[in-house]
Amino acid sequence: MKTTVDWLKFRTTANPFKTLETIAPAFGTVADLLTLGEPEKGKDGWLHRRSVILAGDQKLASIDYGGESQRGWARFDMSGTGCEWVQDWDAMARSLESIEAQLRRVDLALTTFDGSVTHERVVQAHQDGLFSSGGRSPDRRDWTGSNPRAGRTVYVGARDGAKYVRCYEKGFEILAKLGMPENIKSTVTQLEYNGVGMVKVEDLYRVEVEFKDVDKVLPFAMLTDRDSYFAGANPFCASLLPGAVERKVMGLPDFGAKAALAVQLEHCRRAYGAIIRTAILAHGDERAVMAMIAGEGPSDRLISAGVLSIPF
Repeated sequence: MKTTVDWLKFRTTANPFKTLETIAPAFGTVADLLTLGEPEKGKDGWLHRRSVILAGDQKLASIDYGGESQRGWARFDMSGTGCEWVQDWDAMARSLESIEAQLRRVDLALTTFDGSVTHERVVQAHQDGLFSSGGRSPDRRDWTGSNPRAGRTVYVGARDGAKYVRCYEKGFEILAKLGMPENIKSTVTQLEYNGVGMVKVEDLYRVEVEFKDVDKVLPFAMLTDRDSYFAGANPFCASLLPGAVERKVMGLPDFGAKAALAVQLEHCRRAYGAIIRTAILAHGDERAVMAMIAGEGPSDRLISAGVLSIPF
């Protein structure tokens, strides 16, 4: 595989200890060095949080759990730093399936170091419509600092959408994190990169695709057949891996129907909710009120959306 997993987020009903016990084998030779940290205050509605710690001091991930509103779910969140320690993604996929986990976010990254991918190529690809998977081209935002050696970044898509792409000059990012004085940093032309050897700073480039379960079901195969799902993200990503079979993350088959009904119910609530509530209070019988206001037949629009053909 040429791509790597750069972020992993999932939810499960397994408790933190069971979760760590189940996924630990995927970390291979460092599995025995993984422990759970002390309980902390949870975030985003969870009551508690424990960190996944490597060798007693390096945080690799966090597990949030507890809270009535979470209905028994726990959230596992691991950034790229933690993902780098996973030695067997096949084992990770199997372990997640065994605890009936649901993937919430998976980032797939391709790093090139031969100068074949550049900021200019990415911008041109967007102008040529190569980031579109159908329909109009997603929005693009560029970040360019006043210092050319600070690196440039291109963002494509909506941050809260199902798919978000980041393309940036990885060599300059690494250089910025080294903490060198500017006068020394400006003289550095090559970096040692992940066993590849010495690479020109300007030749090191990364393309990341962030997949989220927004109207999608993220399959465990994304963790193992990474190149195919990266290539399936859009035509530009496919052009970077010409030999890969393109696989796309599929949408929920009933998402459109459920969304259509939810939208119409919200319109009804806003327009007539207070009247309906008053009628229920006056009559004291919800069924009687519904019998008085319900139409004789179902909505043609919602039937066309498939509302009556899916389970709720």
